Amino acid sequence: MLLRVQELLSRQQPTELKGTLELGELFRDSRDVIPLGPLEYRLTAQASNRRIVVAGELNCRLRLLCSRCLAPIDETFSIPFDVQFQVMKEGDPEPDEEEDVVPVTEERIELRPFLEEELVVHLPLAPLCSEECKGLCPECGTNRNEQACSCKTDRIDPRLEALQNWFKPE
Repeated sequence: MLLRVQELLSRQQPTELKGTLELGELFRDSRDVIPLGPLEYRLTAQASNRRIVVAGELNCRLRLLCSRCLAPIDETFSIPFDVQFQVMKEGDPEPDEEEDVVPVTEERIELRPFLEEELVVHLPLAPLCSEECKGLCPECGTNRNEQACSCKTDRIDPRLEALQNWFKPE
């Protein structure tokens, strides 16, 4: 999805951008994130004084895997989107790092990488099917949410095993 810089600067009116992006390529190598549909975007691009603001909302449905029990979780994401671009001419100083702007020197801006980045940044680091998820047993692999296992859970670190009887009377 391309945004034409000069056309936007000369028009001085907001431009509506809406459509969809397929996410199959973005999550091609990921086993724990599966797109359940395309990423839908509704954005408005506004230009003034060599600065372009693109704002709106991204929506998509993804299937994630619970980080404790590996159960699939279907989740809908609504993500606010806001990026500012600064049109740079030859000899212009670079924008301050404290300013949250992306310098642009080309005639066109490809928005797809910015949309994909915003989606990935908003994905949960360790998704959970529920806060009470008990996870999988590390010994036998049983899903503790579905059934209890009889594995011994009071394991002692072998490096500290010699201290086990330290406080026991002789």
